[in-house]
Amino acid sequence: MMPCDCCSFSGPRPLALSRRSLLGGLALGTALMPFRSSLAETGAAGSGRLVHQSPRRGEFIIRGAHVLTLEAGAGDLPESDVHVRDGVIVAVGRDLAAPSAETIDGTGFVVAPGFVDTHWHMWTSLMRNMATGTPGNGYFQVVSKIGSAFDPEDMYTGTLLSAAEAINAGITTVHDWCHNIRTPRHARGDLQALVDSGIRGRFSYGPYRPLSPQQPLDVADFIRLHDQWDEYGDDGLLTLGLGWRGVQAVATDDGGSRIVPVEPAVYRADYDAARERGLPITLHANSTPADHGHVAALERLGLLHEGFQVVHATHISSAEIGMLADRKAVITVSPYSEMTIGYGVPPLKAFLDGGVGIGLSVDTTPLTGRADMLEVMKITHNLFNGQAEQESGMTAKRALELGTLEGARSLGLSDRVGSIAVGKRADLIMIGTGGLQAVSTTDIAHMVVHSAGPSDIDMVMVDGRILKRNGRLTSIDTAELVRRATEASLGVRGRAAG
Repeated sequence: MMPCDCCSFSGPRPLALSRRSLLGGLALGTALMPFRSSLAETGAAGSGRLVHQSPRRGEFIIRGAHVLTLEAGAGDLPESDVHVRDGVIVAVGRDLAAPSAETIDGTGFVVAPGFVDTHWHMWTSLMRNMATGTPGNGYFQVVSKIGSAFDPEDMYTGTLLSAAEAINAGITTVHDWCHNIRTPRHARGDLQALVDSGIRGRFSYGPYRPLSPQQPLDVADFIRLHDQWDEYGDDGLLTLGLGWRGVQAVATDDGGSRIVPVEPAVYRADYDAARERGLPITLHANSTPADHGHVAALERLGLLHEGFQVVHATHISSAEIGMLADRKAVITVSPYSEMTIGYGVPPLKAFLDGGVGIGLSVDTTPLTGRADMLEVMKITHNLFNGQAEQESGMTAKRALELGTLEGARSLGLSDRVGSIAVGKRADLIMIGTGGLQAVSTTDIAHMVVHSAGPSDIDMVMVDGRILKRNGRLTSIDTAELVRRATEASLGVRGRAAG
């Protein structure tokens, strides 16, 4: 049986930290300072800039588009306008007056809320296509071995690569579940990439593999990061959370897999630090048969609460689903990775029928191959109908809501993003309808979920800043990023093998 991500161990193992990572961790004064990577500014000799100045947050009006508001009671608005000023949606409707706004022609486009990813190990993009499932190349083996060779600069590059892919694919909000924080500078490197990209998101401070479940996280640094959050919050675009390991772990040995309780002093250290500061908590739980009963154990200990996020939960009982619903906890599912790694088929219908809020997730591109929320919404729609055994089990529009408004709600952000309504932040995407695969279009939401792809996303706006326009990223040099990510991937593989 495969252990659950972040919650398993097979005894202490030495870490193969690179020299630069080790020096960064030892230099205490440097480690506690906010990370500022020179990669975004200059890079290697003769190379261009990786990240350019962030676009201005101006005043725009998108005219004549088909607006998928996804706002309760609002419905679709054909041939309508969306007016944005200083990062806020100020008006939605037909023939709006906006004489001082820059006009964006929306004719032939769908305007929708940006997609919301609710769980993504963004640093892992440098290991894409390396977890092949062949002997010695399973996901956890790759992440543990290669991840140990990551420097803070590699964290930056991997996370920026994921953020660029997210923006290109219309994902405007991410939940960066960072589980390779080997030093404080590793956390800052990852965070700085989010800041530089201009994306909205939550950064969850998590453990690295193979940290023993009996060893606490660096709680002092977690608290310090909270206290320094003004350095990274990016005017409210980013928030902080805890990537927790829970109250039990799965040990694997020659005798198979078994549950190992975590000492209360260990699991309460980071849990209490987060709760005392009002920070959200997320946990991989009930992913495999070996991790059964984890949610029930949390309930017995009084640790479940509103907004508590459980990741995967492919092996969860109906009673545990009821516990999550009663506590208003939420679940994030990533169908592609859960099936690829062998966790099983996510019980989407049971979650939704049980009244549990869910969000959708890319999870990790070493398993999923690419970050495509449209693809995730499509398979979610298909899986639900398959489990319901009826074509009318779920509509495509409902799947689209799961990838937008419901995802935002599960992260506590639905008052700000996830739908198009006056007063909400301007996280918007424009999807073209002129491609071969879009002809003919009758139901717009169905076309978006089942026919559109990232190449159809013409414009992406986050908090009123246009990060993709005319099909191209505006502030990230994608060619330079590909070059540096390729170089970084070769570097970590070489150090891990050395």
